[in-house]
Amino acid sequence: MKLVGIDIGKHKHFVSIVDKLTGEIILQPVAFSNNAQGFEFLISQIALYPVDSVLIGMEDTGHYHFALLRFLLQKNYNVALINPKTTDLNRRMDGGITKNDKLDTLNICDILS
Repeated sequence: MKLVGIDIGKHKHFVSIVDKLTGEIILQPVAFSNNAQGFEFLISQIALYPVDSVLIGMEDTGHYHFALLRFLLQKNYNVALINPKTTDLNRRMDGGITKNDKLDTLNICDILS
């Protein structure tokens, strides 16, 4: 199973991909735009794996995640919405205090596992 962590932002999102079995980071955190072109970039990264072997997690952040969520669900991906308080608590439990969009993608993958 591939775990896809997405940190949601107003204009851009960050994504990373982790192999659940090995813990290997397959895709280091990278930014993509919150628009159709950015969504297609995301698909180009996760389309390498069968849809049923991918679990995507993203924070439930107001309305900024709606377009991406709808896009991914239309492509039949499994998407888990995660409460931002959960990611904050997980970050603190791992010893992190400061929010960092790139590292939050890996934090989301950790929560999914």
